[in-house]
Amino acid sequence: MESFTGSLAGQAVDLLRHHELTITTVESCTGGGVVNAITNIPGASEVLQRAFVVYSNGAKIDMGVPVETIREYTVYSMQTALAMARAGLQVALEADISVGITGSISRVDPANTQNSVPGRIYIAVVGVKSGIQITRQREHDFSDQGDREKIKEAAIQAALKMINAVILDIADLQ
Repeated sequence: MESFTGSLAGQAVDLLRHHELTITTVESCTGGGVVNAITNIPGASEVLQRAFVVYSNGAKIDMGVPVETIREYTVYSMQTALAMARAGLQVALEADISVGITGSISRVDPANTQNSVPGRIYIAVVGVKSGIQITRQREHDFSDQGDREKIKEAAIQAALKMINAVILDIADLQ
């Protein structure tokens, strides 16, 4: 399949269009970077349902992340990333795929020093097709990537790789 740019975002848009799937994003530490990469690709409007930046704990809760998840595991956890992705599917009812991203980019959160590790990012991608749910989740340590901007870019690229993998997993179900 030919990609517009050869980029991971271009591949995601191409795969989503080819398999007639849609996506929503629920981002915290990447601040909308994944959706920005996707919307930089021509044809993104055909596959993007919605995008949310939920930087604060309150925004995550408003989005549908259970308070208990944040209390028990903190916002710096795989459980929260997964809850964010699942909340995205609930809010964007037509979306087939949702990605949740949380973590600490470049500093320890003074309100949560225990779990806030700079460079540790949690990404969860959930896809649903014909009632079957596919989930990929991964904790990344990007502390060796350098400054804040480089860590964010590494997280965005990792999320796009996971999105592409879930698209292909769903395509195998069809």
